[in-house]
Amino acid sequence: MNISLFIAQRLQLKGTKRDTSSSSTVIAIAGVAIAIIVMVLTLSIVLGFKHQIREKVSGFESQITINPANDYYTGQTDQTIVFSDSIKNILDSLYHNYNSIKISLSVELPGMIKTDDNFMGLVFKGINRNANNFFISQNIVEGNIPNYDIDSCKNDIIISSTAASKLNISLGQRINTYFFNEGKIRARKFKIAGIYNSNFGEYDKLIVYAPNSTLQRVANIDSISGSVIEINGFNENDILDESIKLQTAINQAVYNRQLNKIYQVDNVLRAGAMYFNWLDLLDTNVIVILILMSCVAGITLVSCLFIIILERVKTIGLLKSLGATNSQIKRIFIHMTLRLVLRGMLIGNFISISFIYLQEYFRFIPLDPDAYYLSYVPVEINWWHIIILNLCVILFSSIILILPSHIVSKISPAQTMRYE
Repeated sequence: MNISLFIAQRLQLKGTKRDTSSSSTVIAIAGVAIAIIVMVLTLSIVLGFKHQIREKVSGFESQITINPANDYYTGQTDQTIVFSDSIKNILDSLYHNYNSIKISLSVELPGMIKTDDNFMGLVFKGINRNANNFFISQNIVEGNIPNYDIDSCKNDIIISSTAASKLNISLGQRINTYFFNEGKIRARKFKIAGIYNSNFGEYDKLIVYAPNSTLQRVANIDSISGSVIEINGFNENDILDESIKLQTAINQAVYNRQLNKIYQVDNVLRAGAMYFNWLDLLDTNVIVILILMSCVAGITLVSCLFIIILERVKTIGLLKSLGATNSQIKRIFIHMTLRLVLRGMLIGNFISISFIYLQEYFRFIPLDPDAYYLSYVPVEINWWHIIILNLCVILFSSIILILPSHIVSKISPAQTMRYE
């Protein structure tokens, strides 16, 4: 067995000056624990925040969309896209092995809701049973998603609580809606079947969900035409690669004359670039916090090591007189200090992980949704991140303690006999 580790395990962390030693030990453990708590919570909150915001953006903006074709010769863009057999064949060839992929045709129309004393311009987004409606169902606060396969639900819509509040309308109320299409005003009367609240202000103020088939009739287009073809169900990390793959397949189909137009492929990373770039800036904040907490823990440990060494000057002299080398004695005190690190890490991990689980289930710390797009502090545990963080703390502590441990070599056995 390593002699330095053996001696370090048997030396008490309390020295002859009990009160001083106890205080330094407590401070060292508390410093490491606080650093671990702050770092783990920072990682957890940032991960949770990024995940929640990405989910919201992907809920309103489909992961991948095929937009109407653009004519490079005239510079004009088609108003609608036809979900033709040729496009279906391309999508089937790419995604026939993907059970989670959902492909749907969606219509988006600008419209205006008018009440007796107010009006508001909104975008009506078509949904159907093939669409990715999980996001909508998650954010429904009143009512539910209608069954649009039933004719009696063809005029039911889902509006945001923000718009409902501004227009002073409520669940079950019938409202007059006006669309501008082909130079004409088309009027429709809809029923409020559901009210949602995603706390994502910019989208909540704008989006109303309506049956796709109804919007197709309003726009005077057939059942296979719409504004975009939406594709959802990818892993976040695969969105860019999949969109490039789809655009390449469409270009190849045009080259092979399977398609007569080039359709533009877009993705949520570009449509929501403002939000994703903002989220990327959070990584800088995380790095700054991790560095600051590492410095706090490092300074605390170095101070504690000095105190432990000074309190055991006679022990150092005795070990040297028995033939122990400076390097062996250095390792003894490094091992002793690392015992404090491990204690602090255990306490810090226990407190931080307990807090994360409590916040995840009870959401007792609120946020202002107008400022943060969320009504509570989001948290998410990534065990690999926590394990790597703890390993880095141990490694950092071991390295930072090497330099101050050199004070041992300055201590003479003869002088320690006179040390008080």
